[in-house]
Amino acid sequence: MADSATDNQKQFDTLSPDKKSQVLFQQAVQMHQANKLEEALEFYAQAVAFNPNYADAYNNMAVALRKLKRFEAALACYQKSLAIRPAHAGTYSNMGNVLNDLDRIEDSLKAHHKAVELESDNLLYRYNSALVCRDAGRYDEAIALFTHILDQDPSYKDCRWDRALTYLLAGDLKTGFREYDARWELDKSPPRTFAQPRWTGDSLKGRTLFIHREQGFGDAIQFLRLIPALKERFGGTVILECQPELTRLFSTFDGIDQLIAFGQRPPAFDVWIPLMSLAHMLEIDEEAIPTSLPYIQPPKDGRFHVRPAPAGGLNIGIVWAGSPTHQNDRRRSVELERFLPLAGYKDITLFSLQKGDRTEDLKNSGGNCLIIDAGKEIKDFADTASLISQLDLIITIDTSVAHLAGAIGKEVWLMLPFTPDWRWMGKREDSPWYSQMRLFRQPVPGDWDQAFKNMYHALDVKLEH
Repeated sequence: MADSATDNQKQFDTLSPDKKSQVLFQQAVQMHQANKLEEALEFYAQAVAFNPNYADAYNNMAVALRKLKRFEAALACYQKSLAIRPAHAGTYSNMGNVLNDLDRIEDSLKAHHKAVELESDNLLYRYNSALVCRDAGRYDEAIALFTHILDQDPSYKDCRWDRALTYLLAGDLKTGFREYDARWELDKSPPRTFAQPRWTGDSLKGRTLFIHREQGFGDAIQFLRLIPALKERFGGTVILECQPELTRLFSTFDGIDQLIAFGQRPPAFDVWIPLMSLAHMLEIDEEAIPTSLPYIQPPKDGRFHVRPAPAGGLNIGIVWAGSPTHQNDRRRSVELERFLPLAGYKDITLFSLQKGDRTEDLKNSGGNCLIIDAGKEIKDFADTASLISQLDLIITIDTSVAHLAGAIGKEVWLMLPFTPDWRWMGKREDSPWYSQMRLFRQPVPGDWDQAFKNMYHALDVKLEH
């Protein structure tokens, strides 16, 4: 008796090419939905072999390729799909997304605008268009699109959160922080709950406020500065929760009555609030940001001892890569090789503050011959602060080290992609958060060459003086 696989193959062989293509497409979809993308791509490829005009197969193939970060191949698939089915709004919108991945922002905008033109009532296409408008620095246009979507559907996806981020990028901090609680509506960041009520801005006199940690190390360092202003205005006792790696650094900060590490059971308190919601409670705008530096002190018992640079020279700390799980890491992190020319300067000594897997770049690039790998000796942020305090300049991509160096009053040169995190805003070369920070931005999407050229020119000028 023949087995079922053989029977199935015989049945398949009797089908017309179009039917074979449809069967293979359905198998591809099943693999795709199971996140077995490589297997899905094989079935999609077989489907289009039997039907070269299968537009949906090319579209889905592109979706899988994009998820695998094979952006050029994905783009070719979308172009193929549109060549077969020219007026398909969904394919234009998808193609706009992958063009954005490739930093072809203007082409991405054209594709998204075409999708909206074809289906003007589709909110997804407007939402995708708004996101790319924001990436292009067209903040007013993006905000108008987000607002239109929310007028049509107040609960639409992540739209309120993205509008908040756009306000912040545009420099409207007060409005952005007012809407910042939209982060708790996201699937990826469910709010924490406590038996006690959330603090709503009334007097804290005679009461204890628990401020819980959220988001990353840099966020904690940046927003720590708000606690003294909070206590001055509202009074009360403050318990701050932070990541364990920050406890030694934060332990001497004025304004904290009790510091606990995340994971510890908090002591008794009356009301609570997330750390980054303090900005709204204090009505922070550019003029209201507490800017007194330094507001964090390195430990007095630091174990690093750096020899001062020769007269006219510099000890420079560098970081070239952030966490690979960060949603914008593909744009913010760079190759170590971009920093290696620093090692060629007379009387400049480089110290790597890099942590994580990307420390391997030192060996792989040969940089370990030219750069002191201080990162391997760093145990927590107090160690990092101790080392930074003894350096002359920090040059880094957008990581927590930038915030730490800024908080202790060190001169920081920050290398930024064209589309940066909200806190660096758009177009400006300085930061209202850190007065000794200078921003070097990509002039166009993806153009690290010019950003680093500008930085090296600034270094030449600095060394001449």
